[in-house]
Amino acid sequence: MNTRLFRAASMAALLAAGTMALPAVAQSASAPATEAPDNGSMEPSPVTQNPSTPEEQAQREAANAAQAQLSSAQVAQNAENIANYQARRSSYESQMKLYENTVESRARAEAEYAEIKKLYDAIHAQWEADVAACNAGNRKRCAQTPVLPQ
Repeated sequence: MNTRLFRAASMAALLAAGTMALPAVAQSASAPATEAPDNGSMEPSPVTQNPSTPEEQAQREAANAAQAQLSSAQVAQNAENIANYQARRSSYESQMKLYENTVESRARAEAEYAEIKKLYDAIHAQWEADVAACNAGNRKRCAQTPVLPQ
């Protein structure tokens, strides 16, 4: 159970970390693809030579904000899904425990019934044998006549 909680917390932390990295990825994706590797020169980079316009910057910020909002919603949905799963799993485990207890209880009741039935069958067989012997003439095995109080 602790491992499951740890996994859920780890997953939520990873998703949150991914959320923080997404705006930076969106900004780097709009950078020119023709950047040359840094060769150590002091020449200005293509980004500083051709800075983005305020409209491009606004579009990038809007895209980043929308992506951050979507990822936050996804993180919240994931947390809700995890909580829902854990609640259903807990319910399932308690139902299984109840079922196991019921099965064990039934097994004990059936064993007790079998023992009582075995005793009853032995007593009944003895009674039938006594009745048969009494009817055959063996008066020692006949039922005694009750003595009634006067």
